[in-house]
Amino acid sequence: MIQLFLTFLKIGFLGFGGGYAMLSLIYENSLHLGISATQFADLNALDLLAPGPIAVNSATYVGFITFGIIGAIIATIAVCMSSFVFSYLLFTYEDTLLSMPLFNTFLHYTKIAAIAMILSVALSLVNNAYTSDGQPLLITVTLVSNAYLRLYRKKPILFCMACTAGIGVLYGLFL
Repeated sequence: MIQLFLTFLKIGFLGFGGGYAMLSLIYENSLHLGISATQFADLNALDLLAPGPIAVNSATYVGFITFGIIGAIIATIAVCMSSFVFSYLLFTYEDTLLSMPLFNTFLHYTKIAAIAMILSVALSLVNNAYTSDGQPLLITVTLVSNAYLRLYRKKPILFCMACTAGIGVLYGLFL
C-alpha cells in the first residue's frame, strides 16, 4: 500500500498538462502495481463515463483493483495531495511571491509556454484534420464561421445552426 501511495503521490506532483497528458504516466506506473493492459483499457472507458478528473478517477480505480476500498481511498488522497500542497503554499506565501520580480517573470513565461503548448496541439490537430478525407471542408467552414462570429457577433445560435445545416448539405454534396 505504501508503493500505491508513493506512486500516485508522484503522479500528482509530476502530472502536468491535465488528465489526458498524464495517462501515459498513469499507465506506466499502473503496470508496476499489477494492473493489466485490459484493466487499463477498462479504466479509460470508465474515465469517459464517470464524472470527475481523469487522474482522480484513475487513482481510485487502480487503488480499488489493487487493494480494495482502502486502496482506492489511499490512491485518491495521494493524487490530490499535490493540489493541497501547492494551494497551501501559494495561499501562505502569495504576497511574498507576487512581490518577487523573478516569480512574476516565471509566471509570465509559464503563461507563454502554456499558450504555446495549446497552440502546438491545436496546429497538430488541424494538420491531422486536413490530411483526412472531408476534413478540410469542415475545418474551413469552422474557421470562416468563427471569424464571422468574432467580427459581427450577431445571433450566434442561429448562425451556428445555419452553419451546421450548411456543413450537412456540403457533406451530402461532396462526399
